[in-house]
Amino acid sequence: MNKNILTYLFAVLLVTVSCSSDNSDTVLDPNNSSTTILEIRKREFVSNYVAIVDASYNDALEKTIDLQNVINDFVASPSEVKFNNAKKAWLEAREPYGQTEGYRFYDGPIDGDGGEPEGYINAWPLDEALIDYVDSGTGGQQSSDNRQNIVNNTAEYPTLSKDVLREISGYDENESNVTLGYHAIEFLLWGQDTSVPADKIAGQRPFTDYTTADNADRRGLYLKLATEILVEDLKSVVDQWKEGGAYRKEFLALDNNSAIKNILTGIAKLSKGELAGERMTVAVENNNQEDEHSCFSDNTHRDIYLNAQSINNIIMGKYKKVDGSEISGTSLLDVLKLINLEESNALEITATLVMSKVKIISDTKFFDYQIMGETIDNTSKPVMSAVSSLEKQGDELAQAGKTITNSNIDPSV
Repeated sequence: MNKNILTYLFAVLLVTVSCSSDNSDTVLDPNNSSTTILEIRKREFVSNYVAIVDASYNDALEKTIDLQNVINDFVASPSEVKFNNAKKAWLEAREPYGQTEGYRFYDGPIDGDGGEPEGYINAWPLDEALIDYVDSGTGGQQSSDNRQNIVNNTAEYPTLSKDVLREISGYDENESNVTLGYHAIEFLLWGQDTSVPADKIAGQRPFTDYTTADNADRRGLYLKLATEILVEDLKSVVDQWKEGGAYRKEFLALDNNSAIKNILTGIAKLSKGELAGERMTVAVENNNQEDEHSCFSDNTHRDIYLNAQSINNIIMGKYKKVDGSEISGTSLLDVLKLINLEESNALEITATLVMSKVKIISDTKFFDYQIMGETIDNTSKPVMSAVSSLEKQGDELAQAGKTITNSNIDPSV
């Protein structure tokens, strides 16, 4: 036979075999030898998850270092322009960090034993009365008497340092004494929001608090030190997840099912217990702007969207980096559809619905104003409608965990 004809027939045979063996809609029996394909997809999913975690934490660190540089410049020579630049840098730093919240709730390096370092990074609600002057206190160890707060109480806190601030924050002993992290910096930039929600304005701290006000230099030092601590704590997490990092090695050494159980525990709990519950339902139930996540800057609408995006990134297997490039690979849906196509399709529909609903919240802005017109028993309104879809997503993620790993995952926190 002609050599060219043989070559052609061989090529056709390869294409035929390839096409017939790559049927992504085929549901595999976990007890069948064909589960080798499933195990390959599981490992690809775990590896892609680690790549997304690494990239998003690096983005968060990079933007928080940018925030640190802007704050240092402001504190060195305060001006209203530099003050506004610091606020802008804080908002920009929150964008990538908000998309890291899905990596919590399974004792990883962000919130291992004792809740550290997350307790120093993103803990809330804040006890602003313990940090600086306020119109009314929030009930921490100190009273709302402005002489008792850290910035102005020079007798009890004569010297401010990173060690002193870490010790005062006392996260492990009393969660109400949160005085460090993104929200402490937020308060030091915006101040307490004393407006009514209908005004649709954030905190109005004047930049003169850092120039002519009492203890202006101490306030500036607190802001600078708190930001330095935040960068250090974020870097400690980045170092654990980077290539060659201790926790990354530990995580990748887990068997597929154990790693996937951790992943789905994190996003199921964030979806149903933390985001839908603590960060949204509680605020609606209390109709209190103090219960919103970023209550000083009125950036809670972005927190909600970005936290939901953190979950969606893992479901879809994609993360868009700050520089515009994309991490993409095997998704949760890719794995789930090999076992249960119906569950995979349902989760994809729910995940898409969640993002459409939280986008409405994000586009509307001023979460404190949005919650004033809602009650927890009315899911026809935007916030509680989003809550309902997030709860459904949490349950479906927990079920996906059972389907994939044959283990129990509780989506509540």
